Amino acid sequence: MKRIRSLLLGHTESIHRPRPAIRYQVYTVLRIWRNYRHDDIGLERLIRLFLAGSQFLSPGLYVKALFGRWGAQIRKLATEGYVLLKLCFPLVIFRLDLQGEWWAAAITAYMLVETTLYLGTLVFLQDVSYDFLTPKRSLALLLVNFFEIVFEFGLLYAYLSSSDPDMFNRPMAQAHDAIYFSFVTGATLGYGDIIPIAPAARELVMVQITLTFVFVGLFVNYFASMLQKFSPVNVHARSTRKTRHRKRR
Repeated sequence: MKRIRSLLLGHTESIHRPRPAIRYQVYTVLRIWRNYRHDDIGLERLIRLFLAGSQFLSPGLYVKALFGRWGAQIRKLATEGYVLLKLCFPLVIFRLDLQGEWWAAAITAYMLVETTLYLGTLVFLQDVSYDFLTPKRSLALLLVNFFEIVFEFGLLYAYLSSSDPDMFNRPMAQAHDAIYFSFVTGATLGYGDIIPIAPAARELVMVQITLTFVFVGLFVNYFASMLQKFSPVNVHARSTRKTRHRKRR
């Protein structure tokens, strides 16, 4: 057990108890409503309120609330475990040959919406976020989210193909075909070997392409701001200001 703890947590002995997740999420909504530290108006304000409120429908929030009693590190590990669970869910469904079941498609669609909304909170709610994410940890989670989205769209394509073989120009009989088509669609390559025919299939393709462009655009901006925040120049400037403040005291 000690070796596993050392592998996952390193040599740190911190047992810092984080803020209660659900209570602080309520506080986050109130901070946005009262324009605390961020004077937003109009469309931006509506988006921020919607994203903050949508987190109450996310199982990830309750995972944080449940595991937060054991400290911030355990909560972070539990959150990462939940993200990995969402990554593996479509693969397990493919492995069990259940991609034609409606409940599997419904759960997958729910997880896809949840991930999309969470990615939006990282961009629009940085000023009220209670999770401290370093750029490297954010990048690792971002890669997992990207593959999760690809696998989830692949499962949805397989479900459409199994429910109606005429959705595409040829049925996606294997998981490899659906995941391959999802990767190609997400990369906006379009080789033409698999073509959506039915309106439902075309609409799902448009949703994935739109999400890909939003995903890339938002996170290029997000990581640019994060890297600028943690650049040596800015870190040194903040340290200098803190030192001057202590001297004045």
